[in-house]
Amino acid sequence: MGTTESFKVKNLDQIKTPIELSAEILKELKGFVHSGEHVDAAVITIPASFDVIQSNATKEAGLLAGFKQVILLQEPIAASLAYANKRKEKELGNGQWLVYDLGGGTFDVALIKIKDGEMKVLDHEGDNFLGGADFDNLIVEKIIIPFLNDKYKFNNLENELKSSSGKRNSLYYKLIQKAEDAKIILSAKTSAEIELCDFSDDNDEEIDMSLEITRSEFENIIKDSVDKTIEMIKKILVRNSLKSSDIQFTLMVGGSTYSPYVRKRVEEILQISINCDIEPTTAIAIGASYYAGTKEKTFLQEKADINTTGISVRAYCPPASKFDEETLSVRIEGNIDGLFYRITREDKGFDSGLKKVTSRISEDIPLVKDSYNFFKFTVYDGHNNIIETGTELIGVAQGKVHISGQPIANDICIEIDSDLDFDLGETKLFAYFQKNTILPDKKMKIFTLNKSIIKDSFDKIILNVLEGPKYNLPASNQIIGYLEISGNKVSRDIVKGAEIEITLEMSESRDIKATVYIPMSDQQFTKVFCVSKRDVPIPKLKDEVLFLSKKLETEIAEAVEREDYETADELNQIKKKVDELVVNSNQLTDDDVTDKKFQFEDSKRKIAQDIDTATKDKRITLLRIKYNEDKDWCKKLVDENGNDHDRKIFSDIAAREITFLNSMTPVKITEAIEELINLGVSILWRTPSFLEFKFKTLIAKPQLFNDQEQAKILSEAGSIAITNKNYDRLREVNWGLIALLPKNPQQEASTGQIGFL
Repeated sequence: MGTTESFKVKNLDQIKTPIELSAEILKELKGFVHSGEHVDAAVITIPASFDVIQSNATKEAGLLAGFKQVILLQEPIAASLAYANKRKEKELGNGQWLVYDLGGGTFDVALIKIKDGEMKVLDHEGDNFLGGADFDNLIVEKIIIPFLNDKYKFNNLENELKSSSGKRNSLYYKLIQKAEDAKIILSAKTSAEIELCDFSDDNDEEIDMSLEITRSEFENIIKDSVDKTIEMIKKILVRNSLKSSDIQFTLMVGGSTYSPYVRKRVEEILQISINCDIEPTTAIAIGASYYAGTKEKTFLQEKADINTTGISVRAYCPPASKFDEETLSVRIEGNIDGLFYRITREDKGFDSGLKKVTSRISEDIPLVKDSYNFFKFTVYDGHNNIIETGTELIGVAQGKVHISGQPIANDICIEIDSDLDFDLGETKLFAYFQKNTILPDKKMKIFTLNKSIIKDSFDKIILNVLEGPKYNLPASNQIIGYLEISGNKVSRDIVKGAEIEITLEMSESRDIKATVYIPMSDQQFTKVFCVSKRDVPIPKLKDEVLFLSKKLETEIAEAVEREDYETADELNQIKKKVDELVVNSNQLTDDDVTDKKFQFEDSKRKIAQDIDTATKDKRITLLRIKYNEDKDWCKKLVDENGNDHDRKIFSDIAAREITFLNSMTPVKITEAIEELINLGVSILWRTPSFLEFKFKTLIAKPQLFNDQEQAKILSEAGSIAITNKNYDRLREVNWGLIALLPKNPQQEASTGQIGFL
C-alpha cells in the first residue's frame, strides 16, 4: 500500500494497483453480509507503523469499494480490544502489556496501558517489511536453493527465480507456497517435507524428489529476524523507562506467532510471560468489530437530503459506559409544535413512551450489561405519523473496554524566554508533548529563574506556547497560547534562582490549560488556551521581530567574515523585509483590534523560515565536519572488530558520500551520520572489551539503579558471564542493568558512550 507498484491480473487481463486490489477484496467482503443490511461504513485495520501515505491509500481503497465512511484502526489496538473485552471485569485490572503482532508482511509492537476500562497506546515500533512472508523467502533462499544447487546444475538459480523477467520466476512463487506450507507444518511438528517436482535443471534433468526441513533448521534461519523484533521491544522499554517486571505479559498476535520458536525466543530474552489467550489470526478482526460498535455514522450531507421536514435532530450519548444507565442528550431545531418523541431499545427491552418534544431533551436510558445497546430516537406528529429526521441508531457499549484519546500531529512546546533562561542569549523550545502523544495528557516541569522579578516592577515572566517541530526557531512555529506574569501581579519579590513550576494540560479536544506556580510567593496563575483561536500578543510580537532583526545582523556579519558573500546578499534581502516589519509592528497599539497583528505574525514566521533556509550552508558545513569525524571513528572500529557485513555497510555509506555531502539538504548528511553511529555502536556492543568495560561502568554506581535487588542479581550474572567469556549473556545483562537506570543516564548508556556516569 502506498507504492507505485501494479500487478497483472490474468483472469481479468488487467493491470491493478494495490489500492484497486484492496478495493476488490473489500467489495467481496461486503457480499458476505447476508442479513439484508446495506453496508455503507467500515473500520479497516492497519499496521501501527503505517505512514501517512499508506494510511491514505488504505482509506482510498475503502472509498473505492463503495463505503461512504472509512475509519482506520491500528492493529495493536484492535488486538488489545479483543483481549480486554474477552476478559470479565474482575479478571481485567489496571496495568500495561505489549502487543507483539507478527503477521504475513508486517511487524508491530505496541505498549498498551489500561486504566478503569480505558485503554491507551503509549508507544510503538514496527517494520513494514518484516513478517511471515520473509520467513517463507528465507526457506527458499537459505534451504531450497542451496539444496538444488548442490544436487543439480543451475547457472544462476536465485536470480532466475527472483527476477520478474527470469525464466524461472513462476517457479519462485510455487516454491514460496511450498515453503509457507512447510512453515505451518513446523509449528506443530519437528520436520516437514517439501516436494520438488515438475521442473528441470539447466541440463534438462527432470527434478522429482522431496526435501526434509527440520524445525531446528527453520529456527536457525529466522533467528536474526525474530531477534530484530525483540530489539524493537527493548527500544520501547528503554524509551519508557520500564523493566520487564513492569509489563504484565506479551500478547501474541498474527499468524507467524504460531511458531513455537517465536514464542519461546521472545519470552526467553525479554523475561516477560507470553499470552496466547486470543486466536492470533482473528483477534484483530474481532477487536475491530468492538471498535466499530462504538462509532457513529456521519453522512451529514445525505441526512440533509433525506430530511425534508425542516426538523434537525442532534443526539449524543457516550459510546461506552461502565454504568447501568446513561444520559441521552438531544437537541432539536425547527418547528416542534405538536410533535412527540419516543426512545426505544433495539431489543425491545426499553420504551420511553410518547413524550412531547422540546428543544432540549435529556433522558436516562437503561443499558444491558456487558453488551452493545442500540437505541432509536423517533419523532412523531400529532397523528402518530413518523417524521423522517435521518437520525441513525445510537450505540452504547456497556462494560466494554474502549479507546481513550487521540494522537497529536505536531510537537507542543513552550518557548524558554530570556526571562527564564537569560544566560542562553536567545530563546529555544522545550517540548511538553511530542508528536504522536496520546491525548489527554498533562506534564509539569520545574524551571529556574535567571532574573529577579521585583514586586510592582515592569519585570515579567513570559510563557509562550507554540505548535510545531521542537527543533525549529521559536519564531517559525505557530503561537497557540501566551501567559504573562508581571511584577505588579506577584505578592513579593521573586529572586534570581527561584524555582517556578509550569504545568501544561492538553485535552482530547486540543484545549490547553497552562498553570504557573511560584513556590516562593505561593501563587498560582492559570489560563486556558483554545487551539482553534490564534493568540498574538502585540508586545510579544514586537519582541520577536526585534530578535529576528538582531539575529539577522549576526548571521550577515558571520557570512561576511567567512567570505560567503552570496549568503550575505541573500540575508540582506531578507533584512529589508525585517526592517519593514519592525516599523509596521511598532505602529501597532497593544490593544489593536484589526487583523494587522495576525498578518505581521504570519510574515514574522515566514521570515524566520527564510533565515533558516538561507543559513543552511553553515549548518551543512558543520555537518560535513562531523561526518568526517564520525567516519574516522567508525572506520577504526570496523578495521579492528568488524565483520564482512559491517565492512559492506561502511563501504556502502562511503560510496554514497559524494551524493549526500554535495547535497543541499542537511537531513541527508544527518542520516549518513546516524548510519555511521549505529554501525559503530552495533560493533561496540559485540566487542568483548567494550561489553566488559560497560558492565564495570554500570555497576560502579549501584545507587543509581531503580531496583536494587534485580540489579544485584544481574551484577552476579554479569560477573559469571565474564568469567565464562559468555559475551551474549553479558550483553543481555548490560541491557538489563541499563533498563534499571533513571531515564537520562539510561539514554546515554544505551549508546556506545563510555563516560555516561
